[in-house]
Amino acid sequence: MTKRLLRLALTAALFVVAVPVSAFAQTGTVIDWGPACYAYETGYNATTHKTAPGSVMSIVGVINSFVGPLGSIDPNTAGTEYTFYITGLTANAAGTTVAAGGTLSVFSTVYNGGTITIWQGSPRDAAFGTNPPNATVPSTFTNGSLFLSGTIPTVTINVTRFNSNGNWLSGNADSGDPANCLWTGGSAIDLLSPGGHPCPFRLTGGWDMKPTDVLAGYVSLFDGKIDLNCPTASTPSTWGAIKSQYRD
Repeated sequence: MTKRLLRLALTAALFVVAVPVSAFAQTGTVIDWGPACYAYETGYNATTHKTAPGSVMSIVGVINSFVGPLGSIDPNTAGTEYTFYITGLTANAAGTTVAAGGTLSVFSTVYNGGTITIWQGSPRDAAFGTNPPNATVPSTFTNGSLFLSGTIPTVTINVTRFNSNGNWLSGNADSGDPANCLWTGGSAIDLLSPGGHPCPFRLTGGWDMKPTDVLAGYVSLFDGKIDLNCPTASTPSTWGAIKSQYRD
């Protein structure tokens, strides 16, 4: 009897520790693109390099790599194209703010309320053109069948410029950590939904506003990726169920 009670006590202690812990599955990069990706928006001032409050940003691009749970799919298969369209990202009431330093200044803009759709189409016909929206943007990036769709609650863009000559140095876009974007549909959603629960994801990457790298009428080249951070809930149990394993 004493040994059985001791086993129960030890098991109870382990149970208290184990139940709240969540294991993580399907983490890391699953989608990658660049440099065939450009952003444009409705309220960007190319002279001041600032975005006005309420400006709506859109991004179109061609995916060049799937990994992880999407790794069995080759986006570079001849005749097949995977493209995406991000839209609805709206600059907040502050618009672009500037933090000026002695040598460098950081231009920051926060956008909210976006969506993403990823499309599988044939033939490979995506064309950026100039001064979007135009005859091919976003139309040639949203044709075919819906592969994935999701929501992007917020994205922050930070870009650094030299004070001396105004040249762009570097930049990045990030939807935030922990991941707060969420898959909502598309033919591939089950691959990113262990246990039937869609994975949160994070949108991030380099934000290049150098004029020599950006097509006419666009704001930035976006060399980005999508990372998953998908928790898998612990298996529920009860103290009664554990005790039953040790009954004589």
